[in-house]
Amino acid sequence: MARIHARVEINEPALERETGSIFRAKHRSITRRIANQARADVPVRTGNLGRTIGELPMVYRPFHVSGGVEATADYAAPVHEGSRPHLIRARRAQFLHFWWHGREVFRREVFHPGVRARPFLRNAAKRVAAADPDVRLDYVELD
Repeated sequence: MARIHARVEINEPALERETGSIFRAKHRSITRRIANQARADVPVRTGNLGRTIGELPMVYRPFHVSGGVEATADYAAPVHEGSRPHLIRARRAQFLHFWWHGREVFRREVFHPGVRARPFLRNAAKRVAAADPDVRLDYVELD
């Protein structure tokens, strides 16, 4: 029986120099495509939510790249995750004031029925990741 002994030395700084630019370029490409897909998928009423979608800064450490896409509008989380039914009470004034079916309405509180989740960011990330042959979905974390 023959035995073979081998010693492998990896020059990590050189490997990082070779792979770092590839990792950064791929991450930048995926992040940009997710942001563009999210802008296309976002629910539109005024267009403000779509305008607030942007890419987070890329953080690079050797052999690790991280970053993301976010929507910075105040109401982005309730649109994306949905909200439960809840009461809205007047806080700064005695009454809430709004127009409903052409009539002026004053109320101390109103019941909001909640809204269903519309996860435009998560869906965009899944769609882009599924379309990219270099991304293995069993390693992708989508919070």
